[in-house]
Amino acid sequence: MARLHGEVVVAALPRGWVEEYVRAMLDHAASLTLDDDGWIQGDEDLADVTLVEGNHLTAGARYQRHTDPADGAAGNGTTSEMVLTSWERRREVSADITTWHPSNDRTTWTVRLRNPDALETVVVGGAHHAGKRYHRLSWIIRIDCRRWWRLAEARGSRGENAPVTAQLRHRLAQGRLEVSPAAADGGTWRLGLTLAVRGRGWLRPFAAVGLLFGRRALENKFREMIEEAAEGWNEEISRLRELDPREADLWLAQLQAMRSQLDRRNEEDD
Repeated sequence: MARLHGEVVVAALPRGWVEEYVRAMLDHAASLTLDDDGWIQGDEDLADVTLVEGNHLTAGARYQRHTDPADGAAGNGTTSEMVLTSWERRREVSADITTWHPSNDRTTWTVRLRNPDALETVVVGGAHHAGKRYHRLSWIIRIDCRRWWRLAEARGSRGENAPVTAQLRHRLAQGRLEVSPAAADGGTWRLGLTLAVRGRGWLRPFAAVGLLFGRRALENKFREMIEEAAEGWNEEISRLRELDPREADLWLAQLQAMRSQLDRRNEEDD
């Protein structure tokens, strides 16, 4: 198993901005209405989403969106479905999302926000279910918001569990990333990152041998990756901080675009 460590300084995003943004997203969703046929009104980016089962914004509500294939593309297009599993803003807001690709593969997502009006935890999981077994993978990201803000507003705490963990599992390998913040100078966070990677199945002994000769290269690559990620984060955060977090309609559309892009990448890999 390879265990890599890195540290990077990034621009901080104020707690108040984040919490107000989450509330604004939920307020925006609550403001949406349906026409007589179940199509969403009040947001042009969601005008092609329809309620097919249950009551709007209640547990069990099932929404669907279909996108036709591009001209000349094979298949019947892409269909996405979201099922609300909870809509209690003082307890939990959660949903299960499934996307069926033209290749007949599907990608599933699960999103859980605990006490979103005063956000406590976020859990985002998913899996890509493919006909080709080496294209199958799963992931889960957990964020303990209370612990994050406690550490980010202080100088960190040695020995405390990381408030952010991300796990990825594939047939041949699995990885776990841990991220812990600490306050730094000039409105920044100092992030400590630990990545543990190991081979699985028949690849495991080969991975162990590879680590004997390539550990330094892996460490250099890991540092390079987190430095590039920090650069991208700093550019985005400087732009976000200039905006009112109540402008959730803009960012809802961007979040949908990000998820669609990930789904397309999974589809292209097939």
